Amino acid sequence: MDFHETSSASKKVDMMSQKGRFRMGHSRRLKASTLRKSYSGGKSSMVILLPDDVEGLKFLEENLTVDNLSSALRDARTVNDVEFYLPKFKVERDMDLKAVLQSLGIKDLFLDTADLSGITEQKNVSFTDAVHKAFADVNEEGTEAAAASAFAMARCGMPSKPSIFKVDHPFMFLIVAGDPDVVLFIGSVRRL
Repeated sequence: MDFHETSSASKKVDMMSQKGRFRMGHSRRLKASTLRKSYSGGKSSMVILLPDDVEGLKFLEENLTVDNLSSALRDARTVNDVEFYLPKFKVERDMDLKAVLQSLGIKDLFLDTADLSGITEQKNVSFTDAVHKAFADVNEEGTEAAAASAFAMARCGMPSKPSIFKVDHPFMFLIVAGDPDVVLFIGSVRRL
């Protein structure tokens, strides 16, 4: 199936598909459709934010505030029969947190004189570096994100003509848990 990286460039990709009942919605503020796929146990789920336009990811990212995201998640409450198509994807990101923390004013942590008595009894201890590695791998076996793993794909409900939710252009995805929703992971897919 084609994945449209831009309005003028597309690429053939492997798509996963599933027919089932999913919570869906649309955010006028973000100009994006929302599909929420619960994992087994129902405590966590993947949320796809698919821009209305192939070139709409930049707008979505620029307008993704806490209020707009909360509203989009609330609006994704209508349960529909859906034929859902999603490309397999893997996202990895390494980030140097030392520079970020220092820019936020957290500088003492990296000094030889740092007071870390709240986390260790050792004297003369300081941090030399701080890094963060995040990843998400979405394939037929499920979703693996950070250090968590979950999988559930099931068919339920009465047969009806399903809506089609085809993720065939750049999109955002979230892994959320709890009630109210806590975002555990968020990312964008531009190219495959």
